[in-house]
Amino acid sequence: MTGMNRRWITRGLRPLTATVAVSALVLGMAGCSAGNKGSLGGGGSDAGSGPVTLVVPTSQAPWNPAYAKLVQEYQKETGNKVELRPFPNPDVKTQQLNDIQSQKHTFDVFQVNGSDLGQFNEGGLLQPLNEIDPSYEVDSHIYSFGNLSLWDSATKSFSESGELVDLPFSGNLDIFVYRKDIYEELGLKVPTTWPEVIANSEKIAEAKAAKYPMVFRTQGIPGASANTFDFQAILGAAGGGWYASPGTDWTPMADTPEGIQAATWMRDLAKFGPEAVSTIGQAQVIAELQNGNGAQSFLVAAAAAQLENEANSNEAGKFGYAPLPLAPDGSAAPGTGIWFLGVPAGLPKERAKAALEYITWMTSKKAQTLFAQNGGIPIRDDYDTDGMSASQKQALEAYSETAAKLPGASTSIWYPFATDMLNITEPGLESIAAGTVSPEEGMKQMQAALEAMVAKLDLPQK
Repeated sequence: MTGMNRRWITRGLRPLTATVAVSALVLGMAGCSAGNKGSLGGGGSDAGSGPVTLVVPTSQAPWNPAYAKLVQEYQKETGNKVELRPFPNPDVKTQQLNDIQSQKHTFDVFQVNGSDLGQFNEGGLLQPLNEIDPSYEVDSHIYSFGNLSLWDSATKSFSESGELVDLPFSGNLDIFVYRKDIYEELGLKVPTTWPEVIANSEKIAEAKAAKYPMVFRTQGIPGASANTFDFQAILGAAGGGWYASPGTDWTPMADTPEGIQAATWMRDLAKFGPEAVSTIGQAQVIAELQNGNGAQSFLVAAAAAQLENEANSNEAGKFGYAPLPLAPDGSAAPGTGIWFLGVPAGLPKERAKAALEYITWMTSKKAQTLFAQNGGIPIRDDYDTDGMSASQKQALEAYSETAAKLPGASTSIWYPFATDMLNITEPGLESIAAGTVSPEEGMKQMQAALEAMVAKLDLPQK
């Protein structure tokens, strides 16, 4: 165990309570046998003597069936076995932290949500990939998502000069969703700016073409990334940001003219949706689109599969998809919702090597094409679209165009102190969306709270 890991265990994150008991779904034959003496994840250490068994946690997500197909193909191609253990989303992190604290090394691969990457890297919980293989290089076709695979320990942020610590596996970010039939009926053009989105909403409202001309996630969940995630697309398009220069200058920028403009756009858009903004989470947004109440939205690309599922959506086949408005510099503005794969710190050398080979396979063109064809969101720019529906292709085209235009710095708030920040922004943005405070006053209140947080954490400011 490295000194960094020891420090984390003794004085880092708060101690965890007992692990929640969750049944494990096993894909493939998982047991160790006398004929499989190279088995990993079950006490074996000789990865070079034959097929191995990898124990891999995952989230209980809509793309699990697609992941299962990848695992089946991986097992078929390599002869290795995989125990894929799904847990509810928050429990994936808990299980992995417990595994590190106990040093049992149950898992051979960690699956880390982008929102937890800063915390995992600051705590030294992932092995740098070049420590496993000094010659390892990232495939040039894999999106960087704002360099979220490269951790700069000096600035506690992600940057091009950082150390390679993980690879993206399942991609996601917000795209624009609209009812094609309503747009055609009213002669509307797909918007490229937020004022155009607002103008289209007004025309839909005037024509009474839908109950909700615009519906998007306005619910705030303190400590979680809900409305803050979606607001990022608006904030970035206004030319704003939460901090002056994350990593080197953490001066809060919530109440700048750009921040207030973004908050004003959000409030204007929220007026076209349900009044009970505190109840509108991502699931509710999807439901309002599926049942025909919603005419427009912006939400994660992965939701397209649910909107186009004829068994659950009354409006399947009627949706169009497009990139969201860009930032003033022409870069994409949405935050990213990515799951990453990494190698647990302290994992024995041979197991770490086998884990890296698994990660490399899962992020290959072949694997990511299979993932996309079965409803997953790929993390590469060269996946094949054979066999996909027209709607699926359009949604992925909007996603891919956006992913390719993301700037070098992360557009998401994946900082080690993200939970503290989200305790401020989630309720603050909900209040603005609800109209209980004005956009200007709401951003000023968050500015003051963020300034206090930055001072308490002693983050550098210029």
